[in-house]
Amino acid sequence: MTRLRIAVIGVGHLGKNHARVISELPQCELAGVCDLDEESLNEVSSRIGVPAFTDYTQLLGKVDAVTVVVPTALHHRVSSFFLDAGVHVLCEKPVTKSLEEARSLIALAEERKVLLQIGHIERFNAAFMKVCDHIGDPRYIECQRLGPFTPRVRDVGVVLDLMIHDIDLVLSLIDSPIERIDAMGVRVFTPNEDMANAHIVFRNGCIANINASRLTKERVRKLRVFTSDSYYSLDFGEQSFKSMKLDNGQIAEHEFVQEEKREPLKDEISHFVECISQRKQPMVTGVQGRDALAVALMILDEIQRGWSLRT
Repeated sequence: MTRLRIAVIGVGHLGKNHARVISELPQCELAGVCDLDEESLNEVSSRIGVPAFTDYTQLLGKVDAVTVVVPTALHHRVSSFFLDAGVHVLCEKPVTKSLEEARSLIALAEERKVLLQIGHIERFNAAFMKVCDHIGDPRYIECQRLGPFTPRVRDVGVVLDLMIHDIDLVLSLIDSPIERIDAMGVRVFTPNEDMANAHIVFRNGCIANINASRLTKERVRKLRVFTSDSYYSLDFGEQSFKSMKLDNGQIAEHEFVQEEKREPLKDEISHFVECISQRKQPMVTGVQGRDALAVALMILDEIQRGWSLRT
């Protein structure tokens, strides 16, 4: 079997995990790692035993696919270079910093007939994958994503850093246009919003309430979904969920499920490789990445509008 040659562009905190996972997949060859930070680059390169590059253009001809794990502002530049060269791309979320850039990547991938997958990793959480096809018609969704402040993430606020995970999950569950968004945000440690709340009303009547903060000591990643006859509560950290079925307003069934813990990143990258080999569309396409970004930018506009009214 011919192994797929993949390189990792950007070996910061998350990129190091990309490199580790790819090196562990038997169907892949980690063809190289690339970063401008030579200390980090050489540490990963020597530990795993793969070539190191400080210039990603030198990887042309050496790779079939890349994972792009650079700062958001560089997503378009790096991803478009490889897509244009006929190389498949898994780009970390958010897809880009603007909708214009996102549309450009989508068009380029279609033109060159290569795969563009966006790294919304929570889609590959074992608990979510178990219940997402059984939820039916959501009427109310509540998301909570809290975590400690990390100085390494300063290029974006909490909406594009954390909340966008839940925006993508909500959009994957609700098949209806958005009617209205109300949002608030607070700056604490950075010039960007460090805490945010978004209230999204869909045309079909469903409401999503999303909270995100990078100011808490504990990590919380929870999703609650209410339908006309059931309730689901997911814990992404524990990869577990509770479900209740209602009958005439009474609890008819109650279930707690602890899924066997898996590494979502490994499942995400394995899915990327499978989609390339089988020539099929990924679970999270460039279009879906663009849609999540569009909602995130609307939320940021609402937050900025609120700030301007108070100045």
